[in-house]
Amino acid sequence: MRKLLIASLIGTLSACGGGGGNDNTHNNSNASRQDQSQTQPANENSAPTAIISGQDIALSGESLTLTTQFSDADNDELSINWKSSLADVTFKQNSLSETVVTFPRVTEKKTIVITCEVSDGTNPTVTKELNITLHPETVGAHIQMAEVYEFKGGSDVSINVPIKTDANIETVEWHIDGFEPGYKKVKNNLSDTQGNSTLSLQLPEVSEVSEFYITVNVKTDKATHQQTARVKVSPADGPSLTVSLPQGLSVSSTAHLSIVPTIAHSDDIISYEWSWSPAPQPTEPSSNSSIYQFYAPIVEQESDFTVSLKVEMKGDISKTATTLVKVKPIPAYNALTLTSSHEIAGAGQTVIIKNDIVDSPDIKAFYWNIDNDFPKNMYAQQLDQLTIDIPDIEDLKKFHNVHYQVEYNSGVIREAEIPLVYLSKSAASSDIKLKDKHREFDIYPQTETKVNYTLTSSVPLDSVLVTSILNTESYDKLESEYNGDTLTITVLDNDLRTSGTHYFKVITKAGLAEKEFTIRAQAFTSDLRVYSGVDETFIAGRELPVFGQVIHRHNQAENYATEWSAEDRYHIFDNTQTLTTKAVLIDALQPSSGKVNLKLSSEDDNQNEIGSDLSITLAEFLRVEGEGYSCSVNQSEITHCSKKNSFDRLSFTTQPEQLKQVVTRGDYACLLGYDGKVYCAGNQENPVQMIPDLASVAKLNAVNSDTICAQFYDATWDCWGEKATETEEIINLSGQVHQILGKDDQTCIIRNGLVQCYQDGQEIFSTEGKFISSMKIKNEQICYRRKGSTLDICPLDN
Repeated sequence: MRKLLIASLIGTLSACGGGGGNDNTHNNSNASRQDQSQTQPANENSAPTAIISGQDIALSGESLTLTTQFSDADNDELSINWKSSLADVTFKQNSLSETVVTFPRVTEKKTIVITCEVSDGTNPTVTKELNITLHPETVGAHIQMAEVYEFKGGSDVSINVPIKTDANIETVEWHIDGFEPGYKKVKNNLSDTQGNSTLSLQLPEVSEVSEFYITVNVKTDKATHQQTARVKVSPADGPSLTVSLPQGLSVSSTAHLSIVPTIAHSDDIISYEWSWSPAPQPTEPSSNSSIYQFYAPIVEQESDFTVSLKVEMKGDISKTATTLVKVKPIPAYNALTLTSSHEIAGAGQTVIIKNDIVDSPDIKAFYWNIDNDFPKNMYAQQLDQLTIDIPDIEDLKKFHNVHYQVEYNSGVIREAEIPLVYLSKSAASSDIKLKDKHREFDIYPQTETKVNYTLTSSVPLDSVLVTSILNTESYDKLESEYNGDTLTITVLDNDLRTSGTHYFKVITKAGLAEKEFTIRAQAFTSDLRVYSGVDETFIAGRELPVFGQVIHRHNQAENYATEWSAEDRYHIFDNTQTLTTKAVLIDALQPSSGKVNLKLSSEDDNQNEIGSDLSITLAEFLRVEGEGYSCSVNQSEITHCSKKNSFDRLSFTTQPEQLKQVVTRGDYACLLGYDGKVYCAGNQENPVQMIPDLASVAKLNAVNSDTICAQFYDATWDCWGEKATETEEIINLSGQVHQILGKDDQTCIIRNGLVQCYQDGQEIFSTEGKFISSMKIKNEQICYRRKGSTLDICPLDN
């Protein structure tokens, strides 16, 4: 690699811990205000405190700078010693506030424990362990594995994972965590550096949603690589949804509180609805979010309130859970405020609770406490802050209240509370999501590319790193920046030599939780691209409409000659050199059904051939499914369009002499003949039946339940139905449209070979990278598939 840069969130960590290995020792002294905790008499010598912050993800051979704070209430001279669990790690302490750690080169990912020991010569040594994940400069393997697999209980399932590495593969093994299968089989189909591995399992019957984890380990002659996925098993007799809320919650008037539900679901969640009773209501409540956040109302006496959460899942399934929140009044002399560094923390993170106390000789004592048996050795007390190390837990979530009290010499006591909510390592990892991870972007030679992804986590991320997966792909610049929920990646390759797919790994860390995502880019060595159109299915016939397109980043596309060709020798074109034309079957003895493979080609300014494949299926037997009707074609003739779960059938008063296409959505269906004429039937009130005067139609697109569009042989479109006007407004924007598909208030089109989606007239999604082969409705969502791929991507949340 020529250059790899990382962007990270910095996490704060503090006393106590232990470790060993490489060490550096330094003697220093520093003073701080004496700890006046009620549990510690003033005449006792205080142990020193240590606070360390810095990145917890590093690359092979690089250096990290840790920010440190060492203090002793008694002004004792301090001895500071650094150690590492990995050999050849070096430490350079530039000052009390800065230590530089340099790592050796590694060929596989390692977890390193960095230990800092601080001693004042009187008290036991205070130690702190910092876990750092050290990654090789390139990941070395691309394991194409889904983040989550969902199955029904009692079923036999197979999970296939393609693998590509930069070294020879020696073994591929699977491990299962949290489940003992009744049957397990692994089948590997591997060459030297690539192949696939299939895990076959028999799943048990379950009465509620359950989860376990599978991990594939790929060992090469250079390193070992692994990737983990979550498997969700739902009851076979139908969908499952369970909701629960934490109990025993309390908060002071005007204080902030977050309520985090526990939800198990077999399908996508549609909505969250929180309610609070009785009055007075809280302020700034997040009533429609997965986490309920609010500021408690002001009460004159301690009062109980009921909080309810209604969760609705796809399939018209909902569940409700309730809990009680105890709101405490504000003491007459209490203006004390607590703030937390984390609304929700994860195992292994450090939470800092601060107050607005002003140090004064009038303070007699102070006291911090965390309820529900939180271990006292996991937090360190100071007058103005509490530093909490979050432990790993078996439960998914834990809820505590942090209580602070300060007593003045006058006898006045001030106190405040704030919630402490944290997740286990596995729960925090599951909640880290790269929402548009299937999005691709383009890479061109000597062109800096900047792309944004949405990276979310309820637990603040401590570090984010982006690196190349294969060492065959190197860059002059690979930078990332994470701000808010936006991950910005910048890529530059001045010496790009081959076109193809480039793979990147996004590595995230939040405390002990780590999660990795694979993203893709398409590299193009030429500024010229050719698009052969969308893959289609027609009823068997002897002529095929094709709609090609030439796209150039800078020049006019008309400057480049094109040519159509067929894989077989039985199809010829009306004109091979026009983008929009017909492919005609000329041999009368050849069958008119089957798959026809076509190609559109051109040459760029350097005489390099640029091509795009097109696959058209011609069927004599076909079933076309819509939301309301199912239409059957037998021997190239329509036999019926039957209403689902009913004996009702649509009646076509006239049908084409030779059927070319059948489309159906909602309560209508339309037929297209090879003569270019259109026939529609359906519910009497459906406006799709009002067919306008049309020229010879090349193909139909059923946009949604009340709108349809026809494409003509000159590539133009005409739409009719309820949403015809707004659909045509989208079509008439700049660029050539190849397919149109809608769902509810969302409409997606394939324009210039890529997907663009709109809602309320505004673009809400678009693709880059590889051209698109087709779109379809799947699981009630608009999904697309890229050229050469079998993966359906559904990017929109309906």
